[in-house]
Amino acid sequence: MSISSSRNAATTRAGIVALAFASLFSCQAAHAQTTFSDDRPRFLLDSQVGSESTLGYKFPSLSVGPSFEIPFKNRFELQGGASYSPDSKLITNNGRLVDVTASAIGFVNQRVGFTAGVEHGWLWTSEFDKKALFPSAGVVLRNDYFGPGRFYLSYIFPTGRVSATPDNTLSIQSNRLQGITLRQETRSFSHMRWGLESGVYRFCDESNPNEPPGSRRCHLGVSALARFSFEFHLGSRSRFSAPDAIDSDNF
Repeated sequence: MSISSSRNAATTRAGIVALAFASLFSCQAAHAQTTFSDDRPRFLLDSQVGSESTLGYKFPSLSVGPSFEIPFKNRFELQGGASYSPDSKLITNNGRLVDVTASAIGFVNQRVGFTAGVEHGWLWTSEFDKKALFPSAGVVLRNDYFGPGRFYLSYIFPTGRVSATPDNTLSIQSNRLQGITLRQETRSFSHMRWGLESGVYRFCDESNPNEPPGSRRCHLGVSALARFSFEFHLGSRSRFSAPDAIDSDNF
């Protein structure tokens, strides 16, 4: 075989390989451009059961309530919800808790997003009443480990006062709770969701608000909860996608 023929054969093989890679990447790009997650507004009825004993609540921990998710502009999502819990505090052997949450997600692509939110909680017992604010920020990852799903990782920032002043008295201190929350949600049969949530938190005991904050004892607590939700879809799919979009059951 001549040198010229060898060169022509090598050039041909290189061209075939280049064409194959170009076709592969173009197909992937086309798939990414035309596949859209389920972007319908969603209303959910949520429930949770598990343990928050190390956070000061009697076992088991239960809560129920509604929530909603509203995607917009194909990259953003607003979430909100409320829950009621009849959980009893260990120190009073009674109590009830109401939480209201609001958050927003911005997706940088079809898989990865950043989230920020706030939770406001009210606790009533026979011996004291308490309210607290829990701001948080983190990331959310779409996945398909057990079906269409999302994984949330958030950090809760401490808030609230711990010291009284002559001009501003304080009857009950903030626990200054802070820590990491992990949550995996999976959609099954389009209208059912299930998942697990766990967290590791640092919080402090009540003490005399007129004493230095360093006199308080602080602890680590762990929560473990199973989540179950029934999902109602509002509107039609792919409100923001192209006419030839391929819809998916991811959310």
